[in-house]
Order: sequence, then C-alpha cells, then structure tokens
Amino acid sequence: MLLLLFQLQEDAYAIDGAKVVEVIPFLTTQKIPLTPRFITGMANHRGRPVPVIDLGLLLNDTPCRQHLSTRIILTSISLGHNFHKVVGLLAENVTETIKPPKNWQFKPVDGGPTFIDQEVTGRPMVRWFNPERMLPEDIPGLSFVEQG
Repeated sequence: MLLLLFQLQEDAYAIDGAKVVEVIPFLTTQKIPLTPRFITGMANHRGRPVPVIDLGLLLNDTPCRQHLSTRIILTSISLGHNFHKVVGLLAENVTETIKPPKNWQFKPVDGGPTFIDQEVTGRPMVRWFNPERMLPEDIPGLSFVEQG
C-alpha cells in the first residue's frame, strides 16, 4: 500500500494510492451551469471529460489556493460490476507519498473524521480520505469507464 498525502488549507489528508489513477497539474476547467459551488467544472483528460471537485470548497468551504503544488488527483470510484467513475479532486500540496509498514491496514471508525496513526505518517492529525464515502453520490458530468 502507498498513501498519497495532500492538504486543504492547514489540514492534512491521505488517500489510498490504489484509488489514484493519476496526479495531474491544475488545469483550467470548463464551468458546468447550475452545479454546486464545489464543482469547479470539467477538465479534458486524454480526450475524456472529467468533473473536477474542489475539495477545499467541499470539505472546508474555502477554495483551494493555486500554488505550484496544487494538483488534480484523478481517482476511480467503484460502482461494482467492473464499472468505475473517474473524478478529479483538486487539492493543495500534493507532493508526497508514504509507504506504511508492510502489515498495516487502515481501521475505519464510525462517525466523525478518522485519523491515521502518527507512527505511520510521521506527522500528527492526518485524516483518512475515502472518496467513496466522502464525495457526493450525484456528481454532475461523471465519466464512466469500464475496467476489465
């Protein structure tokens, strides 16, 4: 397992690297009319439109700052039956990965934010980000990709 670290303002998060399709630079997105504020628009990724969600707006009600380390994390969310939806997650300081100990497994806790042990990340207060649990179910403009 590999964890990809990112930030939203001063809050640190980690996502399972197996959920990450690719990390790309921040791109200009095309606005989608009548969508929630946290959807920055659609990005063109290899000829396929992908909705981009500003995680800063979604989780903290503050837009991501545009720095050189601000990136779009393309993630694949399972729909079952080998179908996935590809969504872009705009986040800050997407620059580091961590390899946890060999037998480490994340243990989710019901309700509230879940934090990863400091022994794993080397820093305090890193929140676990599970896209399938933390993203809205009805994201406009989803790109459906069949996986074999």
